[in-house]
Amino acid sequence: MTSKQTVKLALTSLLAASVVLAGCSTKTTESSTSSTTSTTTEKKSMDLTVAQAANPTTMDPQDAQDTLSFSIMKTMYEGLLGFDKDMKVIPVLAESLPTLSSDAKEVTFKLKQGIKFQDGTDFNAEAVKANLDRVTDPNNKLKRASLFAVVDHTVVVDPNTVKIVLNKPFAAIVETFAHPAAMMISPKAIKDFGKDVQRNPVGTGPFQFVEWKDADHLIVKKFADYHDKNNVAKLETINFKPVTEASSRVSMLKAGDAQYVYPYPSDQADAVKDDKNIVLDKSSSIVERYIAFNTTKKPFDDKRVRQALNYAVNKEALIKVVAKGYAQEAKSAIAPNVWGYQEQATYKYDPEKAKKLLADAGLTNGFETTIWTANQSESVKVAEFIQQQWKLIGVTANVQQMESGTLTNQMYVKPEESKMMAYSGGWSPSTGEADWGLRPLLTKDLFPPAGFNVGYYVNDTVEQAIAKGLSASDKNVRLQAYADAQKQIMEDAPWLFLYVSDNLAGKRKNVEGAFVLPDGALDLTHAEIK
Repeated sequence: MTSKQTVKLALTSLLAASVVLAGCSTKTTESSTSSTTSTTTEKKSMDLTVAQAANPTTMDPQDAQDTLSFSIMKTMYEGLLGFDKDMKVIPVLAESLPTLSSDAKEVTFKLKQGIKFQDGTDFNAEAVKANLDRVTDPNNKLKRASLFAVVDHTVVVDPNTVKIVLNKPFAAIVETFAHPAAMMISPKAIKDFGKDVQRNPVGTGPFQFVEWKDADHLIVKKFADYHDKNNVAKLETINFKPVTEASSRVSMLKAGDAQYVYPYPSDQADAVKDDKNIVLDKSSSIVERYIAFNTTKKPFDDKRVRQALNYAVNKEALIKVVAKGYAQEAKSAIAPNVWGYQEQATYKYDPEKAKKLLADAGLTNGFETTIWTANQSESVKVAEFIQQQWKLIGVTANVQQMESGTLTNQMYVKPEESKMMAYSGGWSPSTGEADWGLRPLLTKDLFPPAGFNVGYYVNDTVEQAIAKGLSASDKNVRLQAYADAQKQIMEDAPWLFLYVSDNLAGKRKNVEGAFVLPDGALDLTHAEIK
């Protein structure tokens, strides 16, 4: 890794359901758990209101970590590449998929012509170079620098051709450029707004920015001069409203105050099952939930303790109680739909075995610890369920909820500065392949503040396997390397492996064309109200 990676990072991913929470000023009422049928007149305009679990963190794709923010940005920004609804890589601003050199150290893009940013400036090879130069400059301290640390420099071959030279062979480079963090920002906006571009987004997408009021709304409107005339936006505006309380989001959907809710709380699926005006969309995801242990602190520096805490949790009951069945047990550190996944032998529920492992580690009477979690409904419920399960083997776990900004500042620090013991979170590898599912979370070079390995886990076998999987050109060699890494990670138990969530969205029946990608990102670019 290079010095470009040593930047302060904010809260991951993942969280699949965004972890940045804020109140909503919209007046709502609690939904009843009884089945009722809405009588509200369906909205006929082309203005869509989306009730989301949290406030976005930023509108700068190169400085964002949470899926919720990326979902909003995807209406305004586009990348050279992107994903279809099955996470197959497709060209977007590029004419076609790029040419990769035989040594996997150069990638060349041919760009579509005649495209303009929403401020009227041209999209071209110079714009691509400006974006890559920005994200790879360590002085900018952008949170996605680690994703592009492999980029050595960018060459403008001609106005419509750009060559990216890498500092080492990197087999996952094509998928990297399909990641939403690779979406293109107007260089003029970068120059005019500086760091404040995160509040003034300008891209090439089908919608353009209107207004953002924290904890209340973010509005985008149809971009009249969108370059792809066959795919212009059908909606006039989209109003993204943060509504942290899950039942309030459901109430808004039932009343017609919101036409789309994502994520839809799985524990309230029954509340709308008989409502003919509402549809629940379920799809598979690559979002994995876990409890990360700080492996540098006692007692989590002992593998037996970490294994014991895995054996102490009934995953089947967790999925039933917290996810209401809309999930599957995690059987590796990455989800089944991630390229390179290999199922591993898991820790079956066995509290007696958990107690024995604790005794072997000298903790016959258990111990006390704290689980950190964002104050988002599902994350809190997960932590509280774990709290109850661990209590049965003599482990007292205090659940500490935090606002995401506070959590970010507390977690993304050097190992010697960390006060985190255990963390309820998750991850969505938005490149769709094993490298970005494993390397950011479980390798030494990506300890905070350079990366997301908040538990500071290190294992030489895992390091070597992940490095091999990234540099090898042979697909089978890569798959075996990632299989080796996953096996060792499961054995070491740096996490309490929990479950892979289903994507669940609620919508009014007259909303069409909206869908959730497997990585948990919402795509509204083709949405319409019938």
